[in-house]
Amino acid sequence: MTALDRFSSDVFKRLLGGVNSVSFRDESGEVDYFGEKVVILRQDSFRLFRQELVRRNASGTGNLIMGIVGRSVGRAEGKTIVSLFKQETGSRSLGSEHIRSAVEETNLGYGKPVLGEVGTFTQAVTVSTKNSFEVGSQGSSEGVSCFFLLGYFEGLLSELLGAELRGVEGSCRNRGDALCEFRLTRNLETKFKI
Repeated sequence: MTALDRFSSDVFKRLLGGVNSVSFRDESGEVDYFGEKVVILRQDSFRLFRQELVRRNASGTGNLIMGIVGRSVGRAEGKTIVSLFKQETGSRSLGSEHIRSAVEETNLGYGKPVLGEVGTFTQAVTVSTKNSFEVGSQGSSEGVSCFFLLGYFEGLLSELLGAELRGVEGSCRNRGDALCEFRLTRNLETKFKI
């Protein structure tokens, strides 16, 4: 997605081009993204966060928190995209091409995701990336490491598809796999929503 997409004849690309704009307000020391104030953190902030939690014997809690925060961020982004789409077109439901664009072309610096088949979404959807920003933050390990990104995709796709989703990271570059791949399915257990 480039700045030129803001002037595209495609309504949805124009919408995403507007969402992706970053404004640096040097006079006040603020950055706006999505029309919201944001703080830019170095990527190693996540590594430092995890190191501190491991030092305090709370690495599992840290992974849970990262997933919850990721889900909240994904939900907020998804709600914004759906709301803007509804304002622009009058429709609440996004087609599979819009969902693909929203996932693959909205750049928040988390990596370059590739969405598997969406279609009518009856069972599951996969998202993969070769460059998750979380890979390497824990060093080489036997386990998965993309807890924020998994939560982010759960929240984003739940909003875009209009169905509560939960997922797992089946493969992770942090443990030597070729890419990080997430499989999300409808959450049938609604009693314990996070």
